[in-house]
Amino acid sequence: MKKAIVPICVILFIAFTGCYLIIMEYAKQRAADRVANEAVSENVEQEALSEPDEGIQGILTGINTEDGIMGFQDIRSGKLYEIPYDSNLEVKNKYGDIMSMAELVNGEIYRLDYTRSLKKLTGIQVSDTTWTYTDVRKFSFDEHKKIMMIGDEAYKFTKALRIYSLNEEAQIMDINEMDTLTVRGIDKEILSVVVDKGHGYVRVLNDAYFIGGWIEIGQDIIKPVTEDMLIPVGEGDHLIKVTNRGYAGEEEVRVSRDKETKLDLSKIEIEEVAIGHVQFKIDPDYARLYIDDEITEFEERVPLEFGVHSIRVECAGYNTIYSNIKVGSDYAEIDITMDEESKESASTSGTGKRDPVSDNKTVSGNTAGNPTSLSANGTEALPKPYPAAITSSTEAATTETGSSSVSSSASSSSAGTVISGEKKIYVEQPSGTEVYLDGNYIGIAPASTTKVTGSHVITLSRQGFQTKSYTVNIANDGNDVTFSFSALIEQ
Repeated sequence: MKKAIVPICVILFIAFTGCYLIIMEYAKQRAADRVANEAVSENVEQEALSEPDEGIQGILTGINTEDGIMGFQDIRSGKLYEIPYDSNLEVKNKYGDIMSMAELVNGEIYRLDYTRSLKKLTGIQVSDTTWTYTDVRKFSFDEHKKIMMIGDEAYKFTKALRIYSLNEEAQIMDINEMDTLTVRGIDKEILSVVVDKGHGYVRVLNDAYFIGGWIEIGQDIIKPVTEDMLIPVGEGDHLIKVTNRGYAGEEEVRVSRDKETKLDLSKIEIEEVAIGHVQFKIDPDYARLYIDDEITEFEERVPLEFGVHSIRVECAGYNTIYSNIKVGSDYAEIDITMDEESKESASTSGTGKRDPVSDNKTVSGNTAGNPTSLSANGTEALPKPYPAAITSSTEAATTETGSSSVSSSASSSSAGTVISGEKKIYVEQPSGTEVYLDGNYIGIAPASTTKVTGSHVITLSRQGFQTKSYTVNIANDGNDVTFSFSALIEQ
């Protein structure tokens, strides 16, 4: 019996010792966590109690009129401040003239008169040391490189960039190329972007007769008609024209921001279109010319219906030319010079293939019998059978006689888009919504379509909910791309 007691005591001692050590270690960890939490709380409190410097410049991020607080982001440090103000606040424009509180705009840059002794904002004035560009329509974003192009000028931005639409904070992907912006910055850095005019959508109904034809919306959009289209369009009034098989119709529509406008093609008046006669001069002259995907002899003038036509010029040993032309006069001449194919352009890297970038040209002018010019209009379209629209702004030269020239280098130089026969773009969320890529219907989410690199607009629509679109950039990385977006907002 005595022999059995000794092992039992040893076991109990070891067990109690182990429990004691575990409890002590747990207590030490709790103490360390408490110290860390206190340090974090202290830092947060210090940040919350910190005050802006007197005379800083800040981007207005919001106004809480109920509590008398304005939000600002320091343009130098990027710090955010919530600053009290009262009814005596003096508000001035950049010229020193008195403004009303109602004229304050989120995204505007102001010089702040903050009085430390009073701990409140006593005056603000629109900054006169930063620049502002209004009515910005030609722009693009490269989020990877943190570059915004305005026209041909490049500007950098950081993660502190503030974007506002309808006085609410937004993201870069919420901006559509159809929008009109106000951009503010300092030197070569963008600080804030405000969407002054946004975009809505045109839903095309009863389109059976016009499928395979073209739809033009104002001067900005030219697209081939596909089934069940939902096209992002800048808000405002637009003249819409549709053409196919020698007939055309047009209708005026008004597009409101974030709203769908229905275009019922069965209700528009259809008329027979006029015929223009286009003389093609192609070098080399033994090249093959395809108009609307049909091979065409071009020794004589080619009769073409008024409206948009896709052209393709092919010749062994030369870069293929893809373009869209818009015929709008009785007679026109187009000179096309092909560039010899280089070894680099002869081979295509990756699993995809080069996309025929669509240079949109307009053949227009008077009807007095004089040849007219071929000029770039910057709208978007894409020759069949490709599933999405690509934009090119290449311009064609115009001579005094009205003849025009098209170079294969112009088309091929911007042909950085790659279409993959194997990789896909997937849109998984929000489930059950209609999904459109560049206005073309691709299915109900979860849905997929062929991967096309470059900038594209994904539009989501569902009855009873607000239609929403996102601008996305698809990289040529050899992988599938999957998107999951936030749920749509109920109307």
